[in-house]
Amino acid sequence: TIFTTAELKPDQAEIDHCGSCRACLDACPTDAFPSPYRLDARRCISYLTIENKGPIPHEFREAIGNRIYGCDDCLAACPWNKFARAASEAKLAAREDLREPPLSELLALDDAAFRAFFSGSPVKRIGRDRFIRNVLIAAGVSEASPELPAVRGLLDDGSPLV
Repeated sequence: TIFTTAELKPDQAEIDHCGSCRACLDACPTDAFPSPYRLDARRCISYLTIENKGPIPHEFREAIGNRIYGCDDCLAACPWNKFARAASEAKLAAREDLREPPLSELLALDDAAFRAFFSGSPVKRIGRDRFIRNVLIAAGVSEASPELPAVRGLLDDGSPLV
């Protein structure tokens, strides 16, 4: 919200490029779009895994799957995004060690290790407890269970969120 006494000339309304396309709505794993141009953030995986500070409701956990930090399925489905250029800024590139780390290694991170591992990454912003909450959901819905010993190790974690 911005408060000002300045006279502002309204911009032209953005041109609707979507037409009858429903690609983003249909791609959303949690049906977070109740209708075109409307997003229910309480159902959005990006909100649930990044902004939500509490437990993630059970009804969304299966749909979250292995997404630990956000979701871009709606953006990836949009046919207009095929015209977008990949960022050339090196700082925006994904770090190789963050591409597909083993869940068991992520579950073993204590607070200091979490902060060190995610130094310089936006993931650090959510903190270790929310991050571990998300990794536990990914481990819980995964087909394989090599993470089970790491999950058991978190049963006595001091965080109620974990």
